[in-house]
Amino acid sequence: MPDANDPRGRAAARSKAVAALKPTIDVIIDRHYNSRVYTSGSVVAGRAIIKTLRDIAFDHFDIVFTGIAATRLDFVQQYPSHSFRPFLKLRMPISEDHVPEDRIFKTGRTYTIPFHFVVPHQLPMGACKHQCEVGDVLDHHLRLPPTIGFWSADDQAPEMAQIEYAVKARAVKRENDGLAATKVMEGQHVVKVLPASPEDAPLDITFRDERYTMVKTKTIRKNLFSAKTGKLTATSTQPEAVMFSADGRDASLSAAHIRLEFVPDSVDTAPPKINSVSAKMLSTTFFGAAPVNYMPNLGPRTAYHGNPCLNYVTTNPVFSHSVSKISWLQEKMDTGRRDSGYSSSHLSPDTDGVANSSGNSNKKAGSAIKHVASLDIPFTITNTNRKIFLPTFHSCLISRTYVLQLCLSVGPTNTNMTLSVPVQVGVETIHDDPQGGTLPSFESVMARDEEAAADSYLRPRIRRAASEDAPQTNTLLPGYSELSRRAAVPVAPVA
Repeated sequence: MPDANDPRGRAAARSKAVAALKPTIDVIIDRHYNSRVYTSGSVVAGRAIIKTLRDIAFDHFDIVFTGIAATRLDFVQQYPSHSFRPFLKLRMPISEDHVPEDRIFKTGRTYTIPFHFVVPHQLPMGACKHQCEVGDVLDHHLRLPPTIGFWSADDQAPEMAQIEYAVKARAVKRENDGLAATKVMEGQHVVKVLPASPEDAPLDITFRDERYTMVKTKTIRKNLFSAKTGKLTATSTQPEAVMFSADGRDASLSAAHIRLEFVPDSVDTAPPKINSVSAKMLSTTFFGAAPVNYMPNLGPRTAYHGNPCLNYVTTNPVFSHSVSKISWLQEKMDTGRRDSGYSSSHLSPDTDGVANSSGNSNKKAGSAIKHVASLDIPFTITNTNRKIFLPTFHSCLISRTYVLQLCLSVGPTNTNMTLSVPVQVGVETIHDDPQGGTLPSFESVMARDEEAAADSYLRPRIRRAASEDAPQTNTLLPGYSELSRRAAVPVAPVA
């Protein structure tokens, strides 16, 4: 307890007293609880409650739904250490009936101001104004990023990267000059947002994308000192996205696809035994001090960029299975195929591939066959109260990507073959608001208007034939001279 005679103790007590008297605003969200997750299209509605201990004069009262990204670069001297970037700001129109006419919150009275927001499906165009290398980067930057740093579980992101969504209410008092303004009251309520993230097309991986390894070739031997028996090539493709439900509790099932191709040195050599297959998920968070104009997960690891990104990686085991039986199929090799001079873009320069194996078999006049097999291993990931997986996203300052690292143990020497395959983590889109909201989303309104316009355009027009009793003076069409002589007849307005 601070001494009353100590100047520092008196200062501390004075600051506490001032903080207790400082007016605040309570932001209450309807039907909210600590673990509640909001997604695209969800309604965030409630009220701001003002009750002060003294009269508070203000000029303007504001309630906004904000999204802010913040990063911090530690021990990097040549770049700014902090970055703060608002990317979303929805303002709630406030009726004059909910604020006092004299613009004074008086002591002893309670003021309640309602608000109603809908989490958007897309950011406005002004959220990303910097130049981007390709159009896909801008498309990703205009998507809502998920909350980072405010979950009760580990979201596998560093403390230096945060994304916050909140409802903020504030009362502002303008200075005498009318230009500057001061916040006299403020309150906020932070919410967790897990935006809808539909499945994207598979990435076009080339050998320049060093974070991924789609093809791996190894020489197989019976033991460490014996001659080689052949070459085994493992090839994988990007699996389907793991899609979480809108609340992040349930996840869909995906599968890892591995194609095996063994080219023996002699015809009577059997393919090697696949002992086991294991996988782990690498979660990478990229963050920088300035907006990036490229995909940080693509390209060389050491490529120079004007706005570099740091990365933070965590590892999670996914599965580990022993392979008891695998069905190998024998195929003839096309030894007469000539090299066209073009190389496949998905093969790395140090990968032998099928073409080199064919050439090797020609040199030794050995095997003109190859053995092929495939492995399809289902897998999924789950969110727990200790660790959660955020959706894959790319924003101006922060990105999150995932790599499924597959490891095969092959042959009597337990030769390891490791593949690094991209995996997308998404969130299902809900079109109907599950929380009882009354406001439709912007996309649903636009779709409804387009459908109504299309129906109006395609609606059949009814043309009625002329009555038989009507007099007909001429069966020919009128000419221009006759039309010009006709006078316009005024039509009386319908009552």
